[in-house]
Amino acid sequence: MLRIIIADEQKSFRTVLRRSLESNLSGVVVEVSNPSDLINALRSPLKTDLVIVGSRLLPAGDPTYLAALKRAAGAVRLLLVVPHASADLFQDALSLGFHGLVLRRQRHEEMLEAIRTTLEGRLYAPDAILAVKPMAAAPAMRQPERGTRTFGLTLRQREVLALIGKGLSNREIAAALSIAEATVKIHVSAVIRMLGVRNRTEAALLAPTILKGQV
Repeated sequence: MLRIIIADEQKSFRTVLRRSLESNLSGVVVEVSNPSDLINALRSPLKTDLVIVGSRLLPAGDPTYLAALKRAAGAVRLLLVVPHASADLFQDALSLGFHGLVLRRQRHEEMLEAIRTTLEGRLYAPDAILAVKPMAAAPAMRQPERGTRTFGLTLRQREVLALIGKGLSNREIAAALSIAEATVKIHVSAVIRMLGVRNRTEAALLAPTILKGQV
């Protein structure tokens, strides 16, 4: 019997998804509404098969929590729920240890397909991501100077890092880039992980060196 955890701040989202899973899959569905309860649910002696995590539940730019989540999850499949889709966000989700992402407003049938695909051990990305063409480089963000180490950051991640370096909050970064604040949280977490720093303050200190010649 499957055991699936739905971790999301919004009760109505959890309730609708739980009812859908109980009607279409054989198993037990557990609801949690905050980060600490998610870790505790994963530490249960009962085997968990899948965790569906809302991006708003994740502490912004906290690599310590993400590391604890991955340790507690072990081999459990992780599916991230996001407000908007992009190829960059999909790559960030994979780099953070998730096995795919779904849109919060995804259709019922597509949500079930995502869950079944993830449970089967495959990666899942919605059609909205697969149909998106790669973004061209923004005029304000030039290619790195020769010899500058970029840590493998994507264009979007470098844009986010540049704004972190300027001291902007997640909300301000979201407004500047015209993306959701929950999406910014995922990008920030990925940047911190890829730079190997402990927090956004250390990332901000590294930003001028990493982005030399790009802004």
